[in-house]
Amino acid sequence: MADAMAASRDACYQRLAMIFPAGALVWIESEEYDSAGMFWRVTLLYRNPSGQWERLRYRYDIPTEVVFFMGSTPISDEEAAHIRRTAPRLPTSRTLLARSV
Repeated sequence: MADAMAASRDACYQRLAMIFPAGALVWIESEEYDSAGMFWRVTLLYRNPSGQWERLRYRYDIPTEVVFFMGSTPISDEEAAHIRRTAPRLPTSRTLLARSV
């Protein structure tokens, strides 16, 4: 069970990483696994292109491997600074897998 949960979280993070530009600074504020619904709820911190910090909410559906955007909320620079000090980063470097021909 723990292995399946970790694998689904890794898949969730891989899908989320593809949303942001390579090298973007994104922090994982919270994550919640729902075993009954078979999905992850993830809240991220990101500075949008206009420079405003936002809390972004996503839901990753495990059976379909689809990420759903659930909304965003602007937050203050002070709150963003606290999250950046305490939360882990989401790796956002994009890599393309080579295909065998």
